[in-house]
Amino acid sequence: MSFISLSPARRSAAPLFLYLFLMATIGVLSFPIRALFVTQVLGGSTFENGLSFALPSIIALFVLPLIGDFSDRMNERRIIITLGAVVLSISYALTSLATTAWFVLILVCIAMPFMSAANAQFFAWAQEREHQRFGDKATESGELRIGFIAGWVVGPAIAGVLLTYGLTYRNIFQLQAVGYLIMGAAIWMFARVVTNKPKEKSESFSWLRWRAVPRNLLFIALFVALVLSGDIVRLANLALFIDANISSDPVDLTIAFAATPIVEVPATAFCIYLAKRRTRKFVLGIGFVAAMLHFGLFPFVQTLEQVITLQALYALIPASALGVGISYAQRCAPDRMGFATSVVFSGQSAAILLGGSIATIGGLFLSIEMTYFVPLFLILLSGLIWWKLEEL
Repeated sequence: MSFISLSPARRSAAPLFLYLFLMATIGVLSFPIRALFVTQVLGGSTFENGLSFALPSIIALFVLPLIGDFSDRMNERRIIITLGAVVLSISYALTSLATTAWFVLILVCIAMPFMSAANAQFFAWAQEREHQRFGDKATESGELRIGFIAGWVVGPAIAGVLLTYGLTYRNIFQLQAVGYLIMGAAIWMFARVVTNKPKEKSESFSWLRWRAVPRNLLFIALFVALVLSGDIVRLANLALFIDANISSDPVDLTIAFAATPIVEVPATAFCIYLAKRRTRKFVLGIGFVAAMLHFGLFPFVQTLEQVITLQALYALIPASALGVGISYAQRCAPDRMGFATSVVFSGQSAAILLGGSIATIGGLFLSIEMTYFVPLFLILLSGLIWWKLEEL
């Protein structure tokens, strides 16, 4: 597989790739500054800031499969994508006017599940669109996700530049509001190709009937939740760990943070390539091994070079679990693409919830170094789930 091929399938996927890149870039503009906005500008507590990550994850965990299931009964998935973009635009516009941390918390609880739903529906819609056009030669969701990752690299850098040139935190939120409106309209620039027959209402998903979900789909969602459970721990503790053990230079911290998203772009491409040469299950196993190594070794690092190496290694975890996991999930239920994709995104929300809980409790009772060991227990469980996954 060549990622620079000029085949019709590659040319068709290029606008989808660009759309995901712009959506991610807009979405993460405020990611580095949200905690500062809540605590410094609005006078909120670190507890309130923590809730702004945990509560939306709980909501998304339960809501996403329902939205995904509903989307499979619609003739046009882009309605959900547009609705998500409009809700996000309104949310960020109101955030720019906020005067209390609790108001921002309410807005985040409304907006973040819509963000996850819109992203999941785009991956489902794009995969159906490309598969209908090109069959087995179509660009897969994991390949498209490379554009999404690239946006995560560029977005924070753009925000930093804008703040340097005099924009305020509130201005960043306003830019996001405008950007999401534009992207909500831009999705309709793609010619409609998908003509899948909507699913019958009698097949509707209910949490009371969760056992009816395909076994492998449940397993891949649980695997994603467990193998990524340390992600928030890593994000929450990295700056504290480096400051306490290695360096207080902000440049060193920036380099350490940037190592993961920069490496994740080629790592995702590599994982997708390897999945086509070996199996998807094999590549998911690489994520499990990388997770064990990262959290098992990190408490012992002593130099910035070692930190950067382990941060780069971490890129293999989301590259495999999401880059290949989304494609695996879609193969579990190809006739329920929206539902299958949303279930994986629910697994990601569960990972955020688990990681946030570990980071919060660990911060109260454990040292920074010991907190890194806690996700190892959940990652070990993900290995058991991986063992039960079938080859698809």
